[in-house]
Amino acid sequence: CVTNPGAQIAQEHLPRLFERFYRVDASRSNSGANHGLGLAIVKAIALMHGGSVFVNSAHGANTFGIQLPR
Repeated sequence: CVTNPGAQIAQEHLPRLFERFYRVDASRSNSGANHGLGLAIVKAIALMHGGSVFVNSAHGANTFGIQLPR
C-alpha cells in the first residue's frame, strides 16, 4: 500500500480513479506528465497477474494498494 497524506479525494471520484485518462482535477491538464494513465496502467498489470487494485480515501489521506494472488 501507498498512503498519500495530501488532499482527500472526494467519494464520487473513487469509482473512476483507475479509468484511463481520468483526472480528479481536470484544470491541471497541462501540468507536466499528468495524463491520467498511471493508475490505469497499475490496474492493468495487477489484472494480468490475477490481482486487483483498491483505493481508500478517509481522514485527509488516500491509500492505494494492489492485491495479488499467492
